[in-house]
Amino acid sequence: MKETRASLSQKDNSVLTPIVFCILLSIFCISSLKAEEADSLSIDDTMMSEAQKKEPYIKERFENWTLKCITSVNSIERCEANQIIFNQKQQPVAEISIIKLPKGQVAAAAATIIVPLETILSEGLILAIQELEPKKYQFKFCNSLGCYSQIGLTNDEVEALKRVKKASIFLKHISSGDQQIVLPMSLDGFTRTFSNVMQP
Repeated sequence: MKETRASLSQKDNSVLTPIVFCILLSIFCISSLKAEEADSLSIDDTMMSEAQKKEPYIKERFENWTLKCITSVNSIERCEANQIIFNQKQQPVAEISIIKLPKGQVAAAAATIIVPLETILSEGLILAIQELEPKKYQFKFCNSLGCYSQIGLTNDEVEALKRVKKASIFLKHISSGDQQIVLPMSLDGFTRTFSNVMQP
């Protein structure tokens, strides 16, 4: 299969350059979740409403990951492990945020992945973690920032992210035709960042 690396041609970069993502915090309100049921994930309306939401802030940085937090009006701090994914020209092309889920569920964590507008939604995206079988996920919605996939991660997948050195996101973009775009995700600093994410 032909692949188009994240360092796209000048023509493709003109599509991706405007996609500079705002600092967002994707907090999920989930009572029961199966990891394969990614579509069941939803943004917590309480956290995301204008009345409740305050500006997120970066609490700590660990290599290529940041601990991004928000304190709601009830003074409860909630944090996520976040990474902006850049191409070889240091242009932001994707963002991933990961939070912990309550114990006792099939999924140990929830992730939000934001990719460029004009991604081919029907193709979904593939998350490939070193040592594990790649998994395909569907997109939930798009807005002016990009297109969102909200997924569940099993404990095995979370432990693999801590242990291995490489993971990648695969997708198809309107500018790449039938070729797949590969967005390498650095895992340097993930373990320390995720260990500072509080479990609900």
